Amino acid sequence: MELLKERGMFVKADDVQKLEHISYYRLKEFARPLATTRKENGQTIICYNGVSFSQVLTRYYQDKNLRINLLHAIEKIEVSLKTKVSYILGKHYGAFGYLNFSNWVNRNRYNRFEIEKKQYYFKRDLLDIISKSKNPELHRQDNLSKDGFPSVWLGIDLLMFGNLVSLIELMNSRILRELAALYDFKVKELLSWVKCLNFIRNLCAHNSNILDVKLKTAPVKRESWNEFLYIIRKGDSERPTNRFAIVLLIVIEFVRKINDSYRWNNIRSNLYAIRNSSDKNVQLLGFKDNNTSLNPDKIIDYLEK
Repeated sequence: MELLKERGMFVKADDVQKLEHISYYRLKEFARPLATTRKENGQTIICYNGVSFSQVLTRYYQDKNLRINLLHAIEKIEVSLKTKVSYILGKHYGAFGYLNFSNWVNRNRYNRFEIEKKQYYFKRDLLDIISKSKNPELHRQDNLSKDGFPSVWLGIDLLMFGNLVSLIELMNSRILRELAALYDFKVKELLSWVKCLNFIRNLCAHNSNILDVKLKTAPVKRESWNEFLYIIRKGDSERPTNRFAIVLLIVIEFVRKINDSYRWNNIRSNLYAIRNSSDKNVQLLGFKDNNTSLNPDKIIDYLEK
């Protein structure tokens, strides 16, 4: 705690007790974006410039709350995608046709050997999932093929989100267009966004810092999002943020197509609490301003104009 004080953080006497339950290095992680650094005699000097310990603590707790609430929304997207994928594959290829990858995989991208290899590993992983599942539907013979594989509606539902995303990436253009159209997306948007959400879902599930996430691969962006995203300008060039804001916009685009009555109260409250602890947090999240951009309902109203 003394080191934080030396580096310019405002710390109250009773703040010391907080470190008994929260790792110093975990809090340091959430304080880093609020600090400034400089090089001096070959060493990196960190300065917190009067940032209070309570501001850092707010970022820590709201990150935790935001992860929980974001995961709830992503799980809604996951359930919807599983339902739509199984519906499309079942409609075109029957209950067990999905197990034959040559039916629906993009043959222009994958040769016969690659398709058979991906099919083998998918079936292997599916059998492993089945062996660990306690779903009673797996004991009904009318749900299983002669080789013991579940119907498409049951099999897709058993998949982890990452497995589902991998399947979507394999689909031929006709199936992809049909799936994307169910959400009023372009195919390139669908592919980009499900991969992004899979990455974010894994961060949430493993208690990683979501507030300060920086996406290495920029997702496909809609022009309408510029109303809410912080734009980074360097010289004559400019680019949109690669931070949390773009993740939230992807979630909003999906959820508003799934449930237009979805309650965003918890996520909005998380964002407001983060904003109130420090104005700098708004841009750190990747939002343009601290009003409309932090309110999912207002974002939806704008997107639906």
